[in-house]
Amino acid sequence: MIDVAAARRRFPALSAAGPDGRPALHLDAPGGTQLLDAAIEAMASYLREGTANQHGAFATSERTDALCADVRGKVGAFLGSDPEGVVFGPNMTTLAFHLADALGEGLGEGDELVCTRLDHDANVTPWVAAAERAGASVRFVELDAATGTLDLSTLDSAVTERTRLIAFPGASNALGTLVDPAPFVEAARAVGALTFLDAVHAAPHVGLDRERMGVDVIACSPYKFFGPHAGLLAADPELLARLHPAKLRPAPDEGPERWQTGTASFEAIAGIGAAVQYLQKVGMEAIRDHERALSQRFLDGLDGLDHVRLHGPRDAAQRTPTFAVTVEGWKPEAVAETFAEQGIHVWSGLYYAVEPMRALGLLDAGGAVRIGFVHYHDEQDGDRALDALEQLANRQA
Repeated sequence: MIDVAAARRRFPALSAAGPDGRPALHLDAPGGTQLLDAAIEAMASYLREGTANQHGAFATSERTDALCADVRGKVGAFLGSDPEGVVFGPNMTTLAFHLADALGEGLGEGDELVCTRLDHDANVTPWVAAAERAGASVRFVELDAATGTLDLSTLDSAVTERTRLIAFPGASNALGTLVDPAPFVEAARAVGALTFLDAVHAAPHVGLDRERMGVDVIACSPYKFFGPHAGLLAADPELLARLHPAKLRPAPDEGPERWQTGTASFEAIAGIGAAVQYLQKVGMEAIRDHERALSQRFLDGLDGLDHVRLHGPRDAAQRTPTFAVTVEGWKPEAVAETFAEQGIHVWSGLYYAVEPMRALGLLDAGGAVRIGFVHYHDEQDGDRALDALEQLANRQA
């Protein structure tokens, strides 16, 4: 069970007041959570004690080496992956492009890559670009707009003997839909293809284990799970060793640092370690149970709002506590602005989820309003958001 009051005390930003005097309600969590106190302190402590690049013969450099090794181990445990395959980067998007460039060298004309209509564009455009350079093509697993889930019958038709990689999400950053990796891994293995799992939205909500899932590569962003702005990629070290990433000549020729372009943000790495340690202490199972209860209460509340349409699964067990809604008579941007006046922070628009919004018919209609909870939210926070939605029925847009 999550002690929400205790959890909130770990996030300094949650104490700030909104424009109406009430505590600001940060329901923009899918775009980035608030930072954990221990992550903030870890970053500040690293900088206070003296920073240096790696592999020097002096104390501050040795401390940086030790930090990177320690956090690489923590991330490996968090993602269920060998630490020697953990790569630090500026964000998931950059890491995905870098990997796609390297994998693209092995693609040929007529080869195929598979993406889904549920993905964030960071798990689409890098593969499309790699395919275009190689004369390969991209096929898609389609989205069932009525349910907000992937139509797995189209996975069967998308995968062929020419498939070289299947990219899919662990959860949708737009709709909150959870995705079972098993069908994608099975389909990839049947034709000898690789799998790439975008776990950016899944990481704060569900436990991840790359090796247990059988996924070749997993990537996520610590700023979505209470850490700093950065990116993480975890893969089988042997896979990374077989590929040839673009790198500078003096950069290491082996190991995960071979994949890191330029000097890493060591203070961010310190913050990542603190965030991962916190999540493991709280427990992903406890987080999942708490968030499922939040989701169910919010779904029940939405059922009573005839002017609000939910896009995505209606079963709390099939989703994260992230909700995409549209409001009759209101543009998404206007809803977000009205919420902001009440100290409620939500996103409107596409949130880089181009393919889902296209499939839902919302791409040219301003997208949707995204309301997202994490474990430091409680039922009262959900009720406050529901009250704000209910008030829109009686207001002029």
